[in-house]
Amino acid sequence: MAVSFENHAGKPGAAHGERGAFERFMARLLVGKGAVEQMFLQMVILLKGDVPAVAALETCADLSKGNLGTALREAAGHVRGGATLAKALRQSMPWIGELFIGLVEVGETNGSLSQMFGYAARIMQQRRTIRSQVVRAMTYPAIVVVMGLGVGYYVSTVAIPKIASVMGNPESLPAVTKSLLSSSAWLKANGAWLVLTPVLAAAAWALLRRAPAIGTFLDRIALAAPVFGKVGRFSANALFNHTMSMLVASGISVVDGLDLVCGTMSNGWYRLQISEARRGVMSGRMLSDAIRGTAMKRLSPLTPALVRVGESSGSMDEGLRYVGDYYSAALERRLDLLGKLVEPALIVVVGGMVAYVYIAFFMGMAAMNAGR
Repeated sequence: MAVSFENHAGKPGAAHGERGAFERFMARLLVGKGAVEQMFLQMVILLKGDVPAVAALETCADLSKGNLGTALREAAGHVRGGATLAKALRQSMPWIGELFIGLVEVGETNGSLSQMFGYAARIMQQRRTIRSQVVRAMTYPAIVVVMGLGVGYYVSTVAIPKIASVMGNPESLPAVTKSLLSSSAWLKANGAWLVLTPVLAAAAWALLRRAPAIGTFLDRIALAAPVFGKVGRFSANALFNHTMSMLVASGISVVDGLDLVCGTMSNGWYRLQISEARRGVMSGRMLSDAIRGTAMKRLSPLTPALVRVGESSGSMDEGLRYVGDYYSAALERRLDLLGKLVEPALIVVVGGMVAYVYIAFFMGMAAMNAGR
């Protein structure tokens, strides 16, 4: 059964113990995604055990700590006051996301709340898995780069100037030693900017992404990056297809499903393409044809093909799930390949820096001894 719903924030209720604006803002920042995922799983177990929704909320509140527990108690108060569970969640904890609140709304409509909370937990688990894969793959290279740059900076700005003071006249030193001393002097004078420039560039990137047009353009560039672009494309494809699969399977209409998924994608270029596909579906086109009319056809070429098969056989959710599984596996292989490529590249770069310093130092010492 397709269920349609509108995105809305809901007006604050008058439940007992309702929090102020500051507490709501802090809850958005302090409640971790892992705690929300755990709450979803607890709701699944309680609802499957025929515990009423309001009692399940109160039980989860007792099992949760801090802001999440407070928000759940407030939501339970709204439900006891006559609000639907979805409306209570919108009022008390909108920061869990409209995607998950929409699933709850569908579950209340068709009597499958436990299944919808299960879908919500699975979506969060898949996102966590993809995020941890990317972080795990990038952590080791980042540590090696930071340590290598730190050692290089220390040697260049502290050790080399002390050694240079005993080498005598710089004009009599070999060219490689002169270049090392010049590099050391430049780093000592401009080293702070070498640290600040990446930080400022990252901050500028984050600020520019807040502007819709510029952010979409930057996200499009990121997807086209030669080495890391595929990581972004594969992770976005996996999230889009897996999430749409669960939404379609839950009974949410394709239009509403696209709307919900669009709001959860972090990449602005993907959001733009999904919005265009949604407009195509609203104009009467099949989802597969609507996707073919956007850049999604190139970004996720398997999606329209399997969606078309699913539209014919009535198993669109399975086709989307297969595509999501494919891109999840492709992402894992890509990250593994990057790890294998980055490690030797870092060894070459860091080893080259060390070799350069030692060669320049010993050639300088040899020249100094020869001149005595």
